[in-house]
Amino acid sequence: MKISLLLRLAFGLVALGLVAGCNLLPEPKPDLTRYFVLEGGVPGASAPTGSVRLGLRPVEIPAYLKTKSMVVRNGGNEIRYVDSARWAEPLDAGLTRLLRAALATRAQVVAYPFPANLERDYDVTIRVLNAEGTDGGVRFTAVVVITRVGDTATQVERRVFTAPPRVWRGDYAELAAGLSAAVAGLADEVLLAIPAK
Repeated sequence: MKISLLLRLAFGLVALGLVAGCNLLPEPKPDLTRYFVLEGGVPGASAPTGSVRLGLRPVEIPAYLKTKSMVVRNGGNEIRYVDSARWAEPLDAGLTRLLRAALATRAQVVAYPFPANLERDYDVTIRVLNAEGTDGGVRFTAVVVITRVGDTATQVERRVFTAPPRVWRGDYAELAAGLSAAVAGLADEVLLAIPAK
């Protein structure tokens, strides 16, 4: 009898648990993640035929920026990854894409890997040092290296580009826009670094 009573009680508790189970589980929370891309007001016009021919290597970024999350620098050495604000594409790919589009309005740009049958005047290497939001605004610094292409490649220019200060008030769309503007400025810097023919 005791076993029968215990079994009925156990089945009753299980049935009650199944009926009430829907109410015991927490309700799913909506995904509030937002995704951003780098964009610029770069027209799709092609460069004149006689302009300089540039080979653009993929933009290099530090390991701490190789994440989907947007990066915010708190103070000198502290980095915070914002999981609710993410890049829609890898940051290095977005930087390369936008830089190539900005350069293509004023030069002939060959994307890496370089086809053997397409001649280039110079190769452009960009190494980003930082690209993040800070308490002081948008922060973007990159090293630009220009190499003359020929039988022996010769480095003709190396300079550091720091984007002008740009306000950032914590809105991640504003951060993406600020970094996009920095890339447009970087394209101008690259073209200024090309030696005059």
